[in-house]
Amino acid sequence: MDLLKAILLGYARHGLTIAAGYLLAHGLIQQADQQVFISAALALAGVAWSTMNKLIHDSELREARNGALVPAMLPPAAVGPVAKA
Repeated sequence: MDLLKAILLGYARHGLTIAAGYLLAHGLIQQADQQVFISAALALAGVAWSTMNKLIHDSELREARNGALVPAMLPPAAVGPVAKA
């Protein structure tokens, strides 16, 4: 998963560099704003990635526990047995 994240963030960084270059060439941003644009967009991409991973992890946890809502931070022994349907 870390390799996939590194690859996707690399593509995102290059794509944002191209987008910033386009905006710079058309006078929509200044040279100094290019770095800010790329940094802000990468920060937003990181937040989106983290949120997506959290949602996927929570849904997998619910499936593994047969739909029972159990706090993710507690070990299974602290919660008690899960009834099987």
